[in-house]
Amino acid sequence: DWFGVQCTNDDVVELKLANNNVSGTVALSGDCLGKLNIFDLSQNLIQKIDSNIGLLENLSVLDLSGNLLQNISSDLSTMTDLIELDLSRNNISGSISDELSAMTNLGKLNLTYNDLTGISSSIVALKKLRSFEMYHNENMGRIPLEVIDFLQNLLTKDEQKVSEKLRSLVKNSDQEYFVRSIPNQAFEWIVKQSSAFVLDDKSLAQQYCLSVLYFNSNGKYWTNKTDWLQSRDECDWYGVQCPNDDVVELKLANNNVSGTVALSGDCLGKLNLFDLSQNSIQKIDSNIGLLENLTVLDLSGNKLENIPSQLGLLENLTVLDLSGNKLENIPSQLGLLTKLSFLWLHENPNLAGRIPSEVAKLMMRNDKINASETILSNVPVSRSTIFEYGTSQFRAFNDILYRYRMQQDEIRLNSTYFVDQYILETLYFVTNGNRWNQNDKWLTSANHCTWYGVECNTDGEVIIFDFFNNNVTGTLPKEFGDLRKLSYLGFDGNSLRGSIVSEIGQLTNLELIYLHDNAFTGSIPSELGLLTGLTSLDLHSKTLSGPIPKELGQLTNLEYLYLHENNLDGTIPSALCNNSGCALCNNSFGIDIVIDCLQVEECACCDCY
Repeated sequence: DWFGVQCTNDDVVELKLANNNVSGTVALSGDCLGKLNIFDLSQNLIQKIDSNIGLLENLSVLDLSGNLLQNISSDLSTMTDLIELDLSRNNISGSISDELSAMTNLGKLNLTYNDLTGISSSIVALKKLRSFEMYHNENMGRIPLEVIDFLQNLLTKDEQKVSEKLRSLVKNSDQEYFVRSIPNQAFEWIVKQSSAFVLDDKSLAQQYCLSVLYFNSNGKYWTNKTDWLQSRDECDWYGVQCPNDDVVELKLANNNVSGTVALSGDCLGKLNLFDLSQNSIQKIDSNIGLLENLTVLDLSGNKLENIPSQLGLLENLTVLDLSGNKLENIPSQLGLLTKLSFLWLHENPNLAGRIPSEVAKLMMRNDKINASETILSNVPVSRSTIFEYGTSQFRAFNDILYRYRMQQDEIRLNSTYFVDQYILETLYFVTNGNRWNQNDKWLTSANHCTWYGVECNTDGEVIIFDFFNNNVTGTLPKEFGDLRKLSYLGFDGNSLRGSIVSEIGQLTNLELIYLHDNAFTGSIPSELGLLTGLTSLDLHSKTLSGPIPKELGQLTNLEYLYLHENNLDGTIPSALCNNSGCALCNNSFGIDIVIDCLQVEECACCDCY
């Protein structure tokens, strides 16, 4: 009378406790249930099976699906009369053990949705097996050929016919794809499809490969799956484009594609463009390396942590977008992509260190617009960082390449464009430009001369940079010293820290420098003395220290020099008192100098603060 217990002649023959919150260990005592024929414990929380289960010598059906088991008990092998065994949807890992081969009467075995990594060839000893399912074991290794042949024998005549046809059409593929057990439901679906429609060889192969992609990437949850696996012609399926009946473009961007991008062999050998951007893909199958005609591959905006080294086999690839993922490394094999012109790796926060040298050399060698050569020849200070993951220089360089690809018909291909925009973008990334008070048009398709705070001459060269009180944080990049035409530099009223980079001394066209009211530390760089055209220099900030460089005496055109509210010492170069250019100064020396008289030795032409 107990729930789930069924008896015949007072013998317990069935025990059905499915979905009953059974947990812990299934333990028995001796052979006191020797007549038990059906034992259903599916959809529970069972973690372990006691060894005494092997004493159930008359058991024919055992259902342990949907539990928390982590291994297959070797004691199951003593149950030689077992006909059906369901271990699907557990956490079973490792290889399918040899012990199962002792269950010689087994006719049905289900191991789907586990973490199995291999299968022993001893499984072929199960001569009575008629149903064997093991799909959705994502890390399953290569299946032994004898097991594949064994699985072929489980097919119906119609299934065998389709399997043989696929073997002849889809080259370079693991044969396990052409059996019912794996992967997913693709083979079963193509058998039904070929029975419902008359498919020529090309369509049969292409539909099979597309269905492999569909099932592995959770196609039923795609945002748009119009006609997928429904219509006779795969060229009608959403995102598929087929000139001359060959699948040449596959566009599934922003479509809730997830899981694994798996393909089967080279049955999509004509594919030219594959766009899977802005999805939730976690893994790319190694067979992607068989897409020998692929020229554009967009995997941006996904959840990839690794990419297969087989991407290096895509010898015709010209564009590869891996930006916006969770990549932890880049395989050096990408250096084999001799036709690659655009490689985007930005917004991968887990990348660290330098790009493999093979990849960096490739990027420079195949840079059709010579952006890398132009930038590095004009901004040599970036040579050590432009190919290092995560740096502002790397992000700026990648953004420029991306921008060129998106608007290549409009972009101005000259060194000024690349150099000035590269420097500005480096500043943006190093100083958290997304948090500035004003960043209008920055990193948009608009010409950089129209970006907030930037003004250019008629040749498109940056001459004025005015960022007063704009919530600029971080450090001033050394690259700023290569804005060679800059005449006005204004960062006053921000939160810049670190040192005032000496590279500013390269800006020989500078007339006005306003760096006051920041958090700069260290000393005043002596290289500022090279800016002989300078008329105004304001560095008051409360944070600078050290001696006043004697080189400032070379600034013969200087009219205003504000060094107060610092911790400076030394003296003002006497040569500055001989200037005569300041018409509005409060003294007769022609220059307005404000210093902290308690720290700095007084000079005749200075005003004390």
